[in-house]
Formats: sequence, structure tokens, C-alpha cells
Amino acid sequence: MSGASPSGAIIHVGFAHTGTTSLQQNIYSKRSDIFYAGIPYSDLGGIFSNIKYHDHEHYDAPNTSRLCNELIFNKMRSVQRLVLSDETFVDQPAIYYTPAMMPIRVIAERLRAQFGRSTVLFTLRSQYSSVISNYLVLRNNYERLANRKIEPFDAWFAGNLTQVRNLFLRNLDPSHAIDVYRNVFGADAVQVLPLEFISQQGVKAYLDHLSRISGFEFSSAEIRGYVARNASPPHDIVLDNRQRAVIRRRSSAGNALVAKLFNLPLRDLGYPFPD
Repeated sequence: MSGASPSGAIIHVGFAHTGTTSLQQNIYSKRSDIFYAGIPYSDLGGIFSNIKYHDHEHYDAPNTSRLCNELIFNKMRSVQRLVLSDETFVDQPAIYYTPAMMPIRVIAERLRAQFGRSTVLFTLRSQYSSVISNYLVLRNNYERLANRKIEPFDAWFAGNLTQVRNLFLRNLDPSHAIDVYRNVFGADAVQVLPLEFISQQGVKAYLDHLSRISGFEFSSAEIRGYVARNASPPHDIVLDNRQRAVIRRRSSAGNALVAKLFNLPLRDLGYPFPD
């Protein structure tokens, strides 16, 4: 392990389209008691690109440790807690020229080796919503970054499901990635926070749940000023019954397992569930 923060790092690993940007912009990047390792690009890109994309032959663990010490641990103050936040620890980047990720277990094991005992946070969102958001962000990024048009939603959804393992709907069942991180970091280290707590219980309840997970206390000003960021542009996409059935078939058992493991009311929050 390269070093350690006061209470161990918080590694917010995903999932994508579950309010990660809102937490990054409202909480992680604004508190003086957090050393936020940023959205992992720029100087930190070498660390996280190594962890996520380099195969065993090209992964340089000693150099990654050196970068962690130089760019993270040596810059932290003693009162700060390290927070990493990057949904591409489990989900594919939503870009056209997307790099091939290492298997989730490889990424988890490398994070454990570099950052030691940590709290692993998964944010979650009903798959009925996250699938549409995934497509919309991809469509926007394809046009903006690659100057390319993406096919209509129905064709994109059907095409992804022709693959046994696909890039962008790989975590319809969230339980697989969660199980990997529980095995690598320990069952007690992994926590889950549903985005729907905001819409159904309010920002205060949502941040109260985060407080119990992280140990951070949130002021009334932080609660009042919390702005939910929506990266999805306006749209008129509505899932048809066949698409909803496919999503339910692929995600409901995993949702039920996660709900049981973490005592979460996912059925009441509108997640696909078994009969």
C-alpha cells in the first residue's frame, strides 16, 4: 500500500448515471476535510489509466505506487480523508473511442493494493432510468467528441443485447460488480446508496444516508445548496413493454439480492424486481 488517510479512503466506484457528478461537484470537491483525487484525468490520469486499462504485462505497480505517493499521499493534510470517485472503475467510459477496460476484479485488486483498507461506495439507480441516461450521454458524447451520430435508442438497445457481454449495459445486474468488491475489500467495506432517495425522501435524507456511510457530517448549507446535476439532455424516449421486460429479466434478481444484503427498499423505489 502506498499510504493511508486518517480513516481509510472512500472509493466511490460507480455505477455510471447514478448521481456521481452531483456528489463530485457538491461534496467531494468543496470540503476542506476531503482530499478529492478529482475526476481522474490530468495529473492523476497516469494512476487511474494504469489501474483501469493496462493488462498484466504492461501494468507497472511500483510506478503507480510512486505516482500515488507523489500526487496524492504527499499532498494530503493530516486532517483530510482521501476520496476517489470514478464510475469507470466498473462501467465503460461513455465515449466513442472507448479504451478496453480490465475485468472489474483486476481493477478492484489494484485499488486495494494501492489504497489499502477503504470504504467502497456504490451509488445506484433504477435500470429503467439508467439505461436511457446511458444512451443519451453516449449520443451527446459521440456528437460532441467524435463528430459522429449514434443510432436511435431502439436499435442501440437491441444491438447491445445481441452480445453475451457488451460494453455499455454490462452492469444491468448490479450484484456482480458489488460482489467482486465485497470479495476484494471485505463485505463490511462495501456500501450502496440509491439515487432515488433524493426524489422520494429529499436531499437531507440522501445525505443522512451518505453521512452514515462516510462519517462526514453535512451542514444545513450543504443540504440547501445541493444541486442535482443531470447529464442527460431532454428527450422523448419511453421504454416499451418488451424493453422493460428485458431489463427486468436481467436486473431483477440482482436488485433483490442487493436490497436484501444492504437492507434497501429498492422495490418501493421503483427498481425492477422479481414477482
